[in-house]
Order: sequence, then structure tokens, then C-alpha cells
Amino acid sequence: MTKTYVIDKFEQIIEIGTTLGCNWYRGHSIVVGELTPCIFRKEYSNDIYLAFNPNPEFKIATDFKRKAPSIATKLPKENNHLEWLFLMQHHGVPTRLLDWTENILAATFFAVTDNQSQDGELWTMLPWKLNESHGFYGLPLLGKSKVVKFLSHEIFHNNPAKLAEKYKLANIPKVPLALQPQLKHPRYAAQQSCFTIHPKPTEGYTIPDIITDETFLIRYIIPKELKREFETKLSYLGITNYTLFPDLEGLAKTIVRQEKSMGWGQPRPLRYRELNDK
Repeated sequence: MTKTYVIDKFEQIIEIGTTLGCNWYRGHSIVVGELTPCIFRKEYSNDIYLAFNPNPEFKIATDFKRKAPSIATKLPKENNHLEWLFLMQHHGVPTRLLDWTENILAATFFAVTDNQSQDGELWTMLPWKLNESHGFYGLPLLGKSKVVKFLSHEIFHNNPAKLAEKYKLANIPKVPLALQPQLKHPRYAAQQSCFTIHPKPTEGYTIPDIITDETFLIRYIIPKELKREFETKLSYLGITNYTLFPDLEGLAKTIVRQEKSMGWGQPRPLRYRELNDK
């Protein structure tokens, strides 16, 4: 089980981020206790849903790919499966990608801004440690990695065994892989986005199953009582909907939230040692 701690004050967020400088972060506004991409969660994997749609990932992905040309012209090439996957994730389609960020303040924002009557959680992971399970230490070159090619192509393919043979893989991948996208969308750049790409779930092969050393994967609970305070402090530090979602909707959300939560006037300055003090 992943080691879990409780956050007591905002300064601990800064301490974590400055201590685990190479880690990635992910925030949940409620306590989930797992790291599962949207397409593999209960709403798409329960018996009732699967009775009508036995392969929801394939159906959703091919539906998006078929209909997207009717409303957009700048689309990935037909066989660029990874770029299609990034595009779907960017627009909120459930995929096998899980969002992470290199910025702990951005992850904390996602953990505290919604569901303020419930505790949130913050995950931190060293991505290189996950990728050791694939036989290398570091992050893959997207155009070269056979595993990335397989995992991104599989969503548009109905025969995993044949696909593994196509990419000359001895086995069908079971372990998620950490990767960094090209920052083609302003939102990805603003959020310092990175991802894990996940195969179809196999018991014993989730990220917490693979990374068992707390040095490389840790979970923190942010109590509900601290959420509003943390959101305000993040805003003062420039972490808002406007900076993380650089569009008119993000700007509007930021203005509304500031009017509801921020006080007026200049706070009293903190006392520090002056330059000429001995």
C-alpha cells in the first residue's frame, strides 16, 4: 500500500516540491486512493455499461476520430495514434492517459478547488522509476518506443496479440509508461503537463503495485478544512484557472472566484532581516 501522509499547512506543499524536484504530481479533489485513467474507471467498466458496449475505449476513440474532421481541419495524420490520443485527452474525451504535472502548485490547485466539503489528495511519483519496469531508466522517445506505439495504437485496434506481433513485442505490455508530450496546446505548457499511458488493466500491474518504495511514490491527504485557504494562497502565487487554462473561460472563472474569496486591502508586511542589519 502506498505510504500516505496528511498535509497540515501550506508550507509543506512548498517543502515537498522543493525536495522532490524531479517528481511528477497529480491532484484529486476527492480521496480516490488509486491512479486509474478515466476510460478504465467504474462508469465505463460496470456490467450494465459493458452489456451494451463491450469495448467502450475502441468505440469512443473511433467515434471521435470519425467525426472530428466535420468540425476541425488541423488534425493528426490518420496513423498518428498518439497524437489522436493527446487530442482526445485535451478535449475531455475519456482515454487511457492519466494527467500529471511537473508543478506541485498546479497539482495542488486541482486537489483543492472543487468538492470543498471533502478531503482532497495529492500524489507524487518519480516517473523514471515506473519506466524501469520497461527495461530503461528515463523517459521514452515518443517516435521510437515500441511500447508507446503499441499502447497508443491499441485503442484503435481489436487484436492486441496481432498488434504486439506488428511491433515485435515479445509480450503484450501490462505496465503503465511515463511520457512527456510535445507542448502543442497552450494548456499543456501552462500546466507543465506530462502523462502516464496505461494498458488495459491487469491485476497487480497498477502504478502503486509497481512502485512500492515510498521514496518514489507517495500520497498526501489535504483536509477539506484547508482547501479554501490553499486556493487563496495559490491565487496569490499566480496559480489560477486563468494561468492554468489560458482562455476566456479560465479568465472568467478566475475573476468570479477572486470576487468570492479574496479580501480587500494590503496585508501587513512580514518582518525580515533588513539588508544593513548586522
